Amino acid sequence: MSDGRIAAVLLAAGESRRLGQPKQLIQLAGESLLRRSARLALEAGCSPVFVVLGFAAERMRPELEGLAVQVLTNPEWAEGMGSSLRCGAEAAEEAGAEGVLLLVCDQPRLSVGHLRMLLDRHRQAGSLITASSYENRTGVPAVFPAELFPELLEIRGDRGARQIIERHRDAVQTVDWPDGTLDVDSPEQLRCITG
Repeated sequence: MSDGRIAAVLLAAGESRRLGQPKQLIQLAGESLLRRSARLALEAGCSPVFVVLGFAAERMRPELEGLAVQVLTNPEWAEGMGSSLRCGAEAAEEAGAEGVLLLVCDQPRLSVGHLRMLLDRHRQAGSLITASSYENRTGVPAVFPAELFPELLEIRGDRGARQIIERHRDAVQTVDWPDGTLDVDSPEQLRCITG
């Protein structure tokens, strides 16, 4: 991949049913996880940065005020993550991005350093996909080239991009990220980050 623009798509449309409250609005050091994730994508140099909202979108939108992001509202968010992925991939494709960094907002230990490492490694190595590696899994944040946008647009239901990573496993390079094991899906995990 050349030094072309890599867009970011932040998937933040879910209802957080298991957690019992919108994870997007959880505060970490005085900043919501939603705002924090969007800010990190901007600081990593992604352009444009798309934030896909769905559940309670009007409650989420104020969290993004003052950030140079483009908010997309996914009316089909209840279908599952696939619909939000399609929404974001379509926007990235229309923007003429050469690739897309997919990320979610429930990884509280995400850092701008990790995102930059993914982007740099992707540009240098020229592999098809550059993904994060944690807990013997490969997943997001991950960078996909424009040639895979059609596959992102085919995802249906409550499935994410991991199926594409699996399909192209021989063309995936990984960046170790042990902190990726912590996400915020349950009250127990929430207590881990908020004390």
